[in-house]
Amino acid sequence: MRLPAEGYAVRLYPLVEPEEIRLAELWRVFWGGKWLILALSVICGVLAVLASIVITPVYRAEVVMAPVESDRNAGGLSSLVGQLGGLASLAGVNLSGGDNTAQALAVLHSRSFTEKFIDRHALLPILYADLWSPATKTWDIDEPAEAPTLWKAYDLFDKSVRTITQDGETGLVTLSIEWSDPKVATAWANQLVSDVNADVRNRAIDQSQKSIEFLRQQVQTTAEVEMRTAVFGLMEAEMKNAMLAHVRTEYAFEVIDPAVVPEKRVWPNRVLLGVLGLAAGFFIGVLAVLVRHLFEPREPAAR
Repeated sequence: MRLPAEGYAVRLYPLVEPEEIRLAELWRVFWGGKWLILALSVICGVLAVLASIVITPVYRAEVVMAPVESDRNAGGLSSLVGQLGGLASLAGVNLSGGDNTAQALAVLHSRSFTEKFIDRHALLPILYADLWSPATKTWDIDEPAEAPTLWKAYDLFDKSVRTITQDGETGLVTLSIEWSDPKVATAWANQLVSDVNADVRNRAIDQSQKSIEFLRQQVQTTAEVEMRTAVFGLMEAEMKNAMLAHVRTEYAFEVIDPAVVPEKRVWPNRVLLGVLGLAAGFFIGVLAVLVRHLFEPREPAAR
């Protein structure tokens, strides 16, 4: 039996979903441009590896050290806390001692100490070797304002050369120096620790000497036995602190593991750069294939 043509509508359901059609079309586009994608990936990977060979290598030298706890509260000072009370402030001596670790780290981070270190060891020509003329011992610059200064050198040293970290659990401090010459990086790291110990030690000696001189003046101006006894006790404690500072070379930081000349560079990483180059080339190739597909001429649809 034949069905009449009139009065019936025939609906055709597509066998393939639109999303599947688009994915299939994209796959055909990428497959058609596979050689372009592969070529760009290889080229970028090779260029990245070649760049890693040309780039100036960077080495890292590290010093691991433990902060030395302050002994200012030990001995004579701590035994006088209960009996002196307001007399301590009168004598001008801080019985609380303070946080020696925080002070040492602050000195190590400080601009004044870093600028002194750079100036003392003549690091400006090394930090700015591309601007320094060894033959004439002058800066090879056009304008005097472009000459490197200690202010600029501190920013460069603090941001790109020196790194200071402290372990929250152990309290150990790691000082890292990154430079193109491994021997120079090692020398700077060890010298920084030596200089900061000397700086903090000299500060402690100077502080003790000033306190002792002040206490001597207090002894001459007072006749009270209790006051004189207390002042003599403070003087004895300050003399012990000064003597300890004179004999202890590692006054602020005790070196646990000194820096040694590194054999492996930390930058550039050829494997990492090669992988990044391949990935960049792949994405560039995919983008190039898509752009070529969007702008390639289309054949007019048949009517």
